[in-house]
Amino acid sequence: MKLRNKRRELHGVVGGLGVVAALAGFVGQFYSNATAIVLAFGIWIIGATLVNVFTDKS
Repeated sequence: MKLRNKRRELHGVVGGLGVVAALAGFVGQFYSNATAIVLAFGIWIIGATLVNVFTDKS
């Protein structure tokens, strides 16, 4: 099965990783709230970009 057929699922994985990073900061207090926000948004933005690049239809 080709990677481009898994675009939606990979976006879900990236979203889940961002949520886990945010919860680790907010609930788990592993790092500050500001770091949790930056880390979550960084994972979402970079992850979604990478998924789009590696699963490009062309």
